[in-house]
Amino acid sequence: MNNNNQNNNPYMEGMHFLQNVKEETEFERILKILTIPARSGIYISRKEIREIGLSMGVEIPVKERKFMLKDLFIYAKQFGTLKDFIDLLINFTDRKINEYRELQEIYPKSKLLFEGWITRAEKLKKFLEKMKFEIDIYKNM
Repeated sequence: MNNNNQNNNPYMEGMHFLQNVKEETEFERILKILTIPARSGIYISRKEIREIGLSMGVEIPVKERKFMLKDLFIYAKQFGTLKDFIDLLINFTDRKINEYRELQEIYPKSKLLFEGWITRAEKLKKFLEKMKFEIDIYKNM
């Protein structure tokens, strides 16, 4: 079937789409989790990413959050500080969880709303802790 006929065939519409789909890497998935609050339970701003970088001793340029985090991951991997970087992300997540809990106390009617964000943030924290653990496993191989 030539390409012109394929475009006219309603049953083949999805096939053209499948040819253009790029497989997502694990690293891209991690960056997406960290930068989409609905998935991570937290919002990490450019300023906060920059501050995390400064605490690691690197001054990264301000650009899209995903790319800033990517730069920090690459920097941390190159200099053998990936565990330290993940610890900083875990600490940041803990601070956000504590902020949500404080807001629950201040605004009791919003308790259920914040509970969803806390649950997502706690899942992110477990995910990051698992990443940190896996670094040790793969380092020893």
